[in-house]
Amino acid sequence: MTLLTYLIDWVRRLLPSFSQTVPHIATYTRELPVSLTRMYENAIDGEHLPWLHSSSFSHLEILEQGNWGWRANANLVPKSYFNAMELELRLDRDKNRWITRTLSGLGKGTEIWTHAIPISEHQIKVIVDFYIPKLPRFLHALYRQQLLTTYSRLYDEDVWMMVTRQNQLNRKAAGKLDQNDEPLILGIANDIEQRLPLDFDFNNHPYQLVKIVDEWIAYSRVCPHSLGPLDRPKIGDDGTSVIVQCPWHGFRFDIKTRNCTSGAHCRLAPAPVIFDDKASGELWATRSES
Repeated sequence: MTLLTYLIDWVRRLLPSFSQTVPHIATYTRELPVSLTRMYENAIDGEHLPWLHSSSFSHLEILEQGNWGWRANANLVPKSYFNAMELELRLDRDKNRWITRTLSGLGKGTEIWTHAIPISEHQIKVIVDFYIPKLPRFLHALYRQQLLTTYSRLYDEDVWMMVTRQNQLNRKAAGKLDQNDEPLILGIANDIEQRLPLDFDFNNHPYQLVKIVDEWIAYSRVCPHSLGPLDRPKIGDDGTSVIVQCPWHGFRFDIKTRNCTSGAHCRLAPAPVIFDDKASGELWATRSES
């Protein structure tokens, strides 16, 4: 966001209102390969905005939230006094819609009405209407293009999150019926060491294998919070822990202890025990007892 954008919005807010109706600026429509359940889940999850949509939002502080929606203080990118705002989203399931309002700050008075129309079990159509009060008509085209471009990117990111989550839910359900106590041969240890980290599936769950100093460690690649895909491991701030982070909500986990280091009350799923067979040179993954 530029200083010019802020100045234009500041002037807009100072203008007198000559109409009781709020001007309709643009409509964005799109078919999405997701269920209505996933879409509602996404809408009332305000906490993902500064993580999944980090190119648009730099900060978000939830003030209140529930099944009805949420209210929060937020900043666009880059974070500054000029782009601070208070947002509110209210979900109306009976009418298949949610309304996002800017209560104060940049864009005050803006309303975004989103209707989600089911097409099939895993396909919906969203119709998003944008209303901005007191916006001069000669700026409508400029704002329309910015809104459509931004929402296309936001929905690209949201679809990735919703589809990935649905796939993980499907995998998790299938995994309960596919438990196997047989060890899994991962390959020759020397060969694996040359291509770490190694992704593998065990009992229908995705894991990643790394080697820290001389210790082989497998850990779940799925965040236990919303089933997001965890990033590659990095050394923690303490210099000893090995941390992975979820790109959806920023949850961080120590792969050795499985504990969440960012304050959430959840842990990584138990991972297979890795057995290094010195006689054959093979690495084996065996079922964990924990």
